[in-house]
Amino acid sequence: MSDVNFNELFGSFSAADALAATETKKTSGFSNGELYKPSIKDEKCKDMNYRSLVRFIPFYYEGKWRTTIPRWECYLKDVNGENGIFVVSPKTAGKNCPMRNLSYKLYTSDNAIDKANSKKINVYQQYYALVEVVKDVQHPEYDGKVFIYQFGQKINDKLEAAMKSTEFTDGFNPFALFNARLFEINLTKGDQKMDNSRVVANYDACRFIDKTAPIHFGDGQTLTQDDPETQKAFLDWLDKDAPKIKNYLWKEWDAETTEKVNSILATYKSGYVAPRTTTAAAKETVKNVPETPVSTPVIETAMKEEPVQETTISEDDDAWINSVLNS
Repeated sequence: MSDVNFNELFGSFSAADALAATETKKTSGFSNGELYKPSIKDEKCKDMNYRSLVRFIPFYYEGKWRTTIPRWECYLKDVNGENGIFVVSPKTAGKNCPMRNLSYKLYTSDNAIDKANSKKINVYQQYYALVEVVKDVQHPEYDGKVFIYQFGQKINDKLEAAMKSTEFTDGFNPFALFNARLFEINLTKGDQKMDNSRVVANYDACRFIDKTAPIHFGDGQTLTQDDPETQKAFLDWLDKDAPKIKNYLWKEWDAETTEKVNSILATYKSGYVAPRTTTAAAKETVKNVPETPVSTPVIETAMKEEPVQETTISEDDDAWINSVLNS
C-alpha cells in the first residue's frame, strides 16, 4: 500500500460516500468463522431479548472504502428436503438465478404440487459488515472484539436510512473513520411466525444512539485523525489480521457447484421421480397408513382481531446504555 495517499484517504469519508458504498450491489465464497449473528434463540439469551452495542467499521477494497457486502443466498435442498447445499445466488452479481427462475416457474404452474414445491426453494438477501462489539450482554467474551456481522434487510434499512438526510434531519455516517455513532442491537420476540411455525425476531427497537466511539483495532490500538502512523497500522490490520470480509465478495460458481445445483433442481422438474431415500420412504409409509374415522364435534370460534402493538424505546433502554458506557 505504498501508493496510498493517506491525507486523501483519511481526509474525507462522508455519509454520502458511505451510502454509495453500501448501495453497491455487485458483491460466493462462504466462511462461517468470525461471524457475529445475534439471535433470540441463543442459548444464553434470556426471555428472548438479545442486547448488544456495536460499532460499524469500513474496509478497504480496490482503492475505496467499503461498508457492507450484500448477497443473495440459498440453502438448496432436493424435492424430498434432503441433500442440501449452501450457494450464493448469481443474482448477487446481477445475473440470472436458476433457483429463483425455477421457483417462479413452479409457483406459476397450474399443478398444485408444483406450487407447493416452489416454497421449498428460498433465495434470501443477507448483508455483511465489520463491527466491533462494544458490549454483548449474552456473550461478554465478545466485548472489544471485531467480527463480521451478518444481518438481513431490516437492519440494512436502518443503516441506509441513517445515511440519508431528510427535510428535518441530517444523515450521518455509521462507518465514520474517527467517531461514529454506536448501534444498539435489541432483538425481541416478534408476533409473527414463519410457515414452519418458527418464531421471528422483532427488530423495531434496534437503533443508532447518540454516543460515538473511535475504531479500536489490533492489539489495543485506536485510529486517530492526526496520527498517520495509526492510519497506516489500521490499513495493515485490515489487510492482514482483520476478519476476512473480502471472502464474502461474489465469486463465480465452479464446475462442481454448478453440477450440484443442476442435479438438485432436476428433482423438481415435471415428470421427474426423485430416488426415495430411507427417510423419505419412511415418511411416505406413515403417510399411507389408513386412518380410522373419528367423529369430532365442530366448534365454531369467533376470530378476534388483535391490535398491532408498536415497539417503543423505553427509559430503561437509555439507562441500560448509560450503564454500559460508564462501566
